[in-house]
Amino acid sequence: MGATYLSMQIRTTDREAVAAALEAIASADAESGLRFYVAESIGGWLAVFPNFTPALERSAKAISARLKCLVVLLLSADEDELYCMFFREGRQLPWFKIGAPRKRRGKEREKLGAKLEALADACDADSRARLLEILADSTGVIFSSELMRALCETVGIHNAFTSFEYLKRGSREGLETPGELWLVPGEASTGAD
Repeated sequence: MGATYLSMQIRTTDREAVAAALEAIASADAESGLRFYVAESIGGWLAVFPNFTPALERSAKAISARLKCLVVLLLSADEDELYCMFFREGRQLPWFKIGAPRKRRGKEREKLGAKLEALADACDADSRARLLEILADSTGVIFSSELMRALCETVGIHNAFTSFEYLKRGSREGLETPGELWLVPGEASTGAD
């Protein structure tokens, strides 16, 4: 059993707006128990580490609608598979799951390439083509985090290699953020730890 990394990468630098939107989303769906750690923005991406709940995709969709920006939900599950979901303006765009080792050819490769177009705001066509080469042929890959690292390096995401649970336990391994993480909703809002 390997590490599990889960984050929402939001294409914005406005941490205050993200925290306010997440507070509203969590308040509107209090029964789901949504909680988030919000990092500082680095390189135009703001990392949010949500707790794992069934409301996760709904919250990513809602944050993309409220902030009118791209949200990339990244999950490397037990180092076996990489899930990458894209949300823009309240809609979920086509997403992909990649497990190692596998090679995609023909139409399957073309579909993956089309899904990567969601990243056009974050990286140029040549960078997306190089990323497609890596993701389409994962036969030399052992851990899904290797695929996630390639994606993050291509688009400039810095804080993806941790999760809510690791942070809750006090581990900052995998974070490049120098400052404090904000917990949303905070202790006073939820009464939880």
